[in-house]
Amino acid sequence: MQGRRLKARTIVGAGLAALLLAGCQKVPKGQVIAIVDGEEISTQQLEAELRAMPIPDGMDPTQLRKAVLQGLIDRHFRVEAAREQGLDKTAEFAALKKKGEEELLATLLGEKASQTILQPTDSDIRDYIDANPLQFARRQRLFMDQIAFTPPKDRSRLSALDGAASLDAVTATLQAMGIASERARAVIDTGQLPADLARELDKTPDGKPVPMPQSGRMIFGAISAREPLPVAPDDARLAAARAVRAATMLHESDAQIAAARATAQISYEPGYEPLKPAR
Repeated sequence: MQGRRLKARTIVGAGLAALLLAGCQKVPKGQVIAIVDGEEISTQQLEAELRAMPIPDGMDPTQLRKAVLQGLIDRHFRVEAAREQGLDKTAEFAALKKKGEEELLATLLGEKASQTILQPTDSDIRDYIDANPLQFARRQRLFMDQIAFTPPKDRSRLSALDGAASLDAVTATLQAMGIASERARAVIDTGQLPADLARELDKTPDGKPVPMPQSGRMIFGAISAREPLPVAPDDARLAAARAVRAATMLHESDAQIAAARATAQISYEPGYEPLKPAR
């Protein structure tokens, strides 16, 4: 009889423990879409991931969200492994974390500021289109021959290329200087160029080399042909409106930074002072 009572108590105790354990486990609900080892993953995290990635055309939204969620879970395990190795305690992590937080806050500030920028007027849009013909009315596709090379540490040596009449002359000068170069062809849209460079190329005769620094490399390009690139009126208005708003945001941001610098107390370690503007 006592054995049966003991067995019954054991069964009841085990069942009660299972119920209590189940009650302690978190269940995803509301804004929480998954829980990994007690750590929640929210819809906000998922949406942030989706905003930061290009969405493939024709991708089913539900399947995409599920795939991205699995990526978040995989990243959770990598993060836990990094923490177990103490990587979150290193000076490098602290510096990168600070950089990431500052860049994120600056981005969020820009997004918030953009909500207060008024839409440009029709007059603003017309003025922008008229002031930038190489983006709109005279937009062109430029076919270019190019020479690319890594510039020497002493940039003054490149003065030997000033006045070169052709890319062949540029190549010959580089060879005489012992600088290796590569020749290629490119197609450039004047509507995608900085306005000052687009204007310079527009005035440059075909075949004349133009220096075009790019990502640590030096490129000399010579136009071989030009082709008109018409822009539909609606597309022109939309692009101009975006450009005007972007310029307004940049102006306000620069003014805000200038005001903050004017009242801030900034000190530098010797050797880290800002460069003096050239006279």
